[in-house]
Amino acid sequence: MKSNPFRLIFFLSSVALLSSCLGTSTTTVSSSDPTFVSLTFAANDSIPYLSTAVFTLVGNTITNVDSLPYKTRVDSVYPTFTFTSSAGVKLYFPTTGYKYKKVSAFITGTDTIDFRQPIRIVNYAANAKDSIEYTVKVNVHQVDPEKYNWASVSGNMNAVSSVTQKAILINDKFCYYQNDGNSIILTTSLDGYTWSSASVSGLPTTAALNTMLQLKGKLFLLQDGKMYSSTDGQTWTNGVCSPVNYTYKAILVTLNDSLRAVVQSPDQSYRFAGSKDGLTWFVNNKVAVPANFPISDFASVSFNAPTGKARALVLQGSLTTSANRTSWSTEDGYYWLNFAVENHTLDSLSTGPSVISYDSKLFVFGKRNDTGANFYKVSTDEGLSWKLLDTLVNRLPAGLLPRTYQSAIVFKPLALKGVQPDGLKQQILQSNRIFIIGGKNGSTSYSDVWTGKLNRKNFLRQ
Repeated sequence: MKSNPFRLIFFLSSVALLSSCLGTSTTTVSSSDPTFVSLTFAANDSIPYLSTAVFTLVGNTITNVDSLPYKTRVDSVYPTFTFTSSAGVKLYFPTTGYKYKKVSAFITGTDTIDFRQPIRIVNYAANAKDSIEYTVKVNVHQVDPEKYNWASVSGNMNAVSSVTQKAILINDKFCYYQNDGNSIILTTSLDGYTWSSASVSGLPTTAALNTMLQLKGKLFLLQDGKMYSSTDGQTWTNGVCSPVNYTYKAILVTLNDSLRAVVQSPDQSYRFAGSKDGLTWFVNNKVAVPANFPISDFASVSFNAPTGKARALVLQGSLTTSANRTSWSTEDGYYWLNFAVENHTLDSLSTGPSVISYDSKLFVFGKRNDTGANFYKVSTDEGLSWKLLDTLVNRLPAGLLPRTYQSAIVFKPLALKGVQPDGLKQQILQSNRIFIIGGKNGSTSYSDVWTGKLNRKNFLRQ
């Protein structure tokens, strides 16, 4: 402890008036109740948010359930204790690692306190006889909440040289498909860590796996005018899309509980279309598909804007014959705005990227077409502009080699309501993870698995 002006409030016992039957004499009785009422920290110029800390009593420990921000200094804090009554409060300091050498001391009203370690206090009631001992524990986040931690989950799971590949979630199960040109190979996982081979039937060996999408617990893949679908990722069936006089070129994204696609009309013009089941389509003949809108090798994502409005983004990709440097945004899947006209932060991104919505932001993963290095950027304005994360604390691990056509997945499988605290903590640790699976770099195929997570997503209380 050290001398500094600070406030210490002891809410002393109330005075009881005892009236005799004669009705004239009074007696003052000192309270015997030393119970804790509150603890607050005074803000100072360097740490203004100290005053926002809320302390409660958990058992016999006075603590802040919501931890103070990372790197908050609590070695010289101005506290204000309140008790039902108090004749004095004695502090018992840790014997090691504490900045002051005293073993114990009474609070004098002119001290700051070092709360980097739990401290025992004893409050004596106003009658100076009764007392209660408490432990004061000040929680401060020990990790940078805005740092993303990445780790390798698995090296290459097999030696397949993939023509196309795709990892996707279906009903909380990872399905990782690889097409070697002769067959479809499927590997599955329930947690993203442990993988095993699985059978797959009904998919053509020519399937362009990277076009696969998931809608309402069902997988969809468009191939040669037929729509293939599966509810478990293993057994696939197919049907013919209607109206049949259109050529179905590419499914783009899921939006508002529907699929959105590009189709070619009998007059050879391109149109946008929507479907709730993948088979029956509404074609919007009022809007022509822009000439530079991608129909292959693009990345897409649907997400909710801060207003709650559903939006979708389609970026990069190829036209029928050339690469395309565009980024398209929509609210309905029929009218699209090209962000790349005004913003060029994706110009160096190769075709075949992956994009996800995470922590109210968008993240894009891919390869730079100018240097061949990893492309890893974030957008905080719904895909209009993209920037690097703070590279001092956030970067992809060196072992995650640059690639295209990787699958980026946000794994949020578990319903947290009604779960017991221990189980809840474990589920929080498992969920809200980003997985990057497989990919290609030229003729080289990858089938490795990486996972990353924002530290803040591990906190029990957000």
